[in-house]
Amino acid sequence: MPWLRQSDASANHPVVLRALELADADERILNELYGFVNRCATQSAAFEQDYVITIGTARLMAGMSRYNALVSAARYCGYFSDVTVKVDGEDRPAFKLIEDNDLFHMILKAEREWTNQRKRDTRDPKKTAPVRARDGDACRYCGKSVSWGDTKSGRGATYDHTVPGEEGTFQTMVVCCRECNGRRQDDPDSTWKPLPAPAEPLYGPATVVFLAKHGIDVEQSYTRTQSTPIDAPAANGTQDETAVEPQKVAPAQDEATEAASGPSNDSPAPRADRSSGEAATAHPAAEGPAGDPPDAGGPPGPKPDPGQRYPGPGFVGTGRDGSGRVGTGREGHALAGAGRAGRRRKRPRKR
Repeated sequence: MPWLRQSDASANHPVVLRALELADADERILNELYGFVNRCATQSAAFEQDYVITIGTARLMAGMSRYNALVSAARYCGYFSDVTVKVDGEDRPAFKLIEDNDLFHMILKAEREWTNQRKRDTRDPKKTAPVRARDGDACRYCGKSVSWGDTKSGRGATYDHTVPGEEGTFQTMVVCCRECNGRRQDDPDSTWKPLPAPAEPLYGPATVVFLAKHGIDVEQSYTRTQSTPIDAPAANGTQDETAVEPQKVAPAQDEATEAASGPSNDSPAPRADRSSGEAATAHPAAEGPAGDPPDAGGPPGPKPDPGQRYPGPGFVGTGRDGSGRVGTGREGHALAGAGRAGRRRKRPRKR
């Protein structure tokens, strides 16, 4: 669709500020002239007039009483220049708006038509399927492999027209990476020359499926996987982009695996009771004061003794239980999630 883009710095553009140099300039002329020209530009862009302002448009935007003064000021500042246009085979006077991207810019009619033509060509499988079968998954300018479906990185796959402005054909369209396509632009000087079509094209899974949908059967020649890390180059000293990584098989249940770092979530192993010399038996994890289970999946544990001071979930030891050292008293129970065991007293403490 048509559009007009105005620069963020257009309000202070030299052409705009020149209005203050008019001999009869007053405090309103700069903003009045700026608004008049912008309305004319919007009208020209909306009807694809390619920067041309008809006299009728200028009179409508300025108003009959201010038309002569504003058009004269627009000529003086450099907004307008006088041109002649053909309308129904007849030459008519008009104004040509200045083309300066630092002021404002509109898409030309030919540019919009060319953009729409490129979209039609790249969405037509009757054109893209033969091109993709010929070129495979490699850019015809740099030779690097491309990635179909990648819409962000420079290695994303696109189609390029070697003859800009013309409808694409099998001879004038090539597979191209996004980086080369962006750098080439429309290449008005024709400095970019495509490489010869590959004798044995690379076909990845996406291309094989795409071509099969359109009646072209090819054999897959590579599988794209995660690229080799930068710190582990391939044998030839360069990063292997299309190497197939061996499939990793999960270890069997009875096969030893590397243990994760940090404390284990399993129940603590029995430890020797210093007072009796016997190994203490691990008890179930302690629950909260309300008797809730320590986790949603396990059965509720025993209720705490009302006469016993019970440590909460955040208990780490106070030095008051048992012999004064948590985990070294006579007899106790293991705390849920703690690495130390508290001991239960046989008799309440005398106060």
